[in-house]
Amino acid sequence: MDVGSAIEIYTSVLGWMLYDRIWETLTDTGLVYLPFIGLVVKNFAKPYVAQGANGAAETSIRMMEMDLIAMFTVAALAGAPMITLKIGDLGHTTPCGGPSVTGANTRTTYDQAFAAIGGQTAVVPVWWYGVLAIASGINEAVIASVPCTADIRTLDYRLDNTRIQDPELRRQVQLFANDCWLPARSKFLARHDALPAGYPPDDIDWMGSRYFQDTNGYYGNGNLNLALRASEEIPGFSYDAARDTEYQAGFIPINGRPECKTWWQDGVNGLRRRLLATIDPDVLTQSVADARATNPTETATSVEDALIRKLFEQERGQLAAPANRSDGSTPSIWSQFTNELTGTVSGAGLTFEYLTWQPKLYALRQAAPIGQSFILMAIYLLLPFVLVFSSFSLGTMLFLSIVLFALKFCTAIWSLATWLDTNMIRALGLEWWKYQYDVELGTATLVANLAAGLTFVVIPLVWFMLLGWAGYQLGNGLNAAVKNTIDPAASGADRGARMASNISTRGFSSLISRGK
Repeated sequence: MDVGSAIEIYTSVLGWMLYDRIWETLTDTGLVYLPFIGLVVKNFAKPYVAQGANGAAETSIRMMEMDLIAMFTVAALAGAPMITLKIGDLGHTTPCGGPSVTGANTRTTYDQAFAAIGGQTAVVPVWWYGVLAIASGINEAVIASVPCTADIRTLDYRLDNTRIQDPELRRQVQLFANDCWLPARSKFLARHDALPAGYPPDDIDWMGSRYFQDTNGYYGNGNLNLALRASEEIPGFSYDAARDTEYQAGFIPINGRPECKTWWQDGVNGLRRRLLATIDPDVLTQSVADARATNPTETATSVEDALIRKLFEQERGQLAAPANRSDGSTPSIWSQFTNELTGTVSGAGLTFEYLTWQPKLYALRQAAPIGQSFILMAIYLLLPFVLVFSSFSLGTMLFLSIVLFALKFCTAIWSLATWLDTNMIRALGLEWWKYQYDVELGTATLVANLAAGLTFVVIPLVWFMLLGWAGYQLGNGLNAAVKNTIDPAASGADRGARMASNISTRGFSSLISRGK
């Protein structure tokens, strides 16, 4: 049987194991038989009070026939454990051709966390096993009908939470910002230059600026003596006597001080290549595919630059206190520029809104299957009490069946919601792999986030309300049908008893009269 998530494999078996223990306890203590005793007392007492001694027995027997049939049916099908369930009998298949896993081998941390129940088994009543099997089959059919698409929300979350983990790489990024980018940007602003056509208006606002790379006098310079270079020796870049003239004759350092353009673009040790390597390959592949779907002329290089730019913006706060130069000084222009740009973005309110919604939606999506599995487990272990306290009501059994089906079907609803969320992001023109700074794009992002919350929360709530109402009506209708079946029989027995009583009374009176 397939379940909605890897954790549900373990919570399902645990829930039914507890069900077995509770059912066994109720049986051993005799509490499970109390509804039957109550049925006998009720069906004898009620006709006796209503009809007196005449005809009460026959009416009681007819009323008990239908009640006992219904109660024994519920107790046998939905109460008594019958079908063995093991961890290995349950599995989970990731949609759209994803991997399939089974219990005790989900390749997740759940295998170790729930190892204590790995070798144990549970026994499930026939009715509930059938309900869960049907629900799983319907889920699989619906999920298979949903078109396959990349989960952009998850990929975006991974990208937003990517950070530079290598201390040496972080140090080099700080040095590059101090030695190359900020001096180049200051030079550009001091000359009051204008960006040529073909460069985005914010191109110079990050250290991978294409203009600074393409234009002589910024990251690169035909005159090595005037070129912007690293202020320290950089591992991976060899010493060049024509370039690294700071050293005394005869001294050859282990590493050299590369020119900014080489430092950024080198295909082996360059910062661009190393920063790109920190980004999830799935994110890189999907972002290139989405970019080309929007604009067929988009190049992989421009998309890669956009991803590195977004990583840079996310790290900006951590880089706000750059490493000191070799002479111990720290350029103040970095802090000035950081405060200026941060103030602009904060004024638009875009960064705050985005960072507030994104982790919440991701956490909601991750927690939803876990919460679903816990709720199902709680229902499983509470079923014995509900069945006994409801006197093995057929209507209650059907109502609970609909509740279980509704909870299980949430897996299919969330699969559809994921597809809708991904395509809403695309439909609103959100280039999720880019750093978003435009206010209109911020509005579109907010709309996409609100739509995601609607599909993942409100639609399941509406589904529960509709199906709960249907289940309630079904239970009431079934109880009414049973009642309508019993009442005519009881009324008929009552009328028959009265007729027999009247006939016997008249006959007895006639005999007395003749005797006189």
